[in-house]
Amino acid sequence: MTFGIAQYTNLTQEQNNWINDLSVELKTFFENRNYGEDLNQLYFGLITVKPEFDQFFKKKRPRYRPGERTSYVDGIEIKSNNCVEIDCKIEFSQVSNLKKDELIEKVCNEILTESDSLTRLSKLKKFDFESYMSDLKNYLIDKKYTK
Repeated sequence: MTFGIAQYTNLTQEQNNWINDLSVELKTFFENRNYGEDLNQLYFGLITVKPEFDQFFKKKRPRYRPGERTSYVDGIEIKSNNCVEIDCKIEFSQVSNLKKDELIEKVCNEILTESDSLTRLSKLKKFDFESYMSDLKNYLIDKKYTK
């Protein structure tokens, strides 16, 4: 399964790098795992913007795109295959001054919480949610990213 965290933030470059490193780590962890034929790609859009930009970055409901698709964003071709996109929104004031460990814990907890929405996607039938959540929780606990 392909896993990724896309960022829409006003955080510092250093904080963005910490989250990007987490994304790369999770991508590597999940790349040889399979939780059913209905989900091949899982992306979390992390939104942490200053209050004055909040109106432009609303949290959208989770989206499932079954089958192989090609779309174009700003002229760039994007291919997807059984893809889910989930938005995570954290108030900027809650994370803007956090140290690395605190920020990563906050982001991981938000991903865990929002992962529950996978159970509410009616078209996502052949997907082992319990195994996915178990693997994710255990990995984050083993890495001491969550408690």
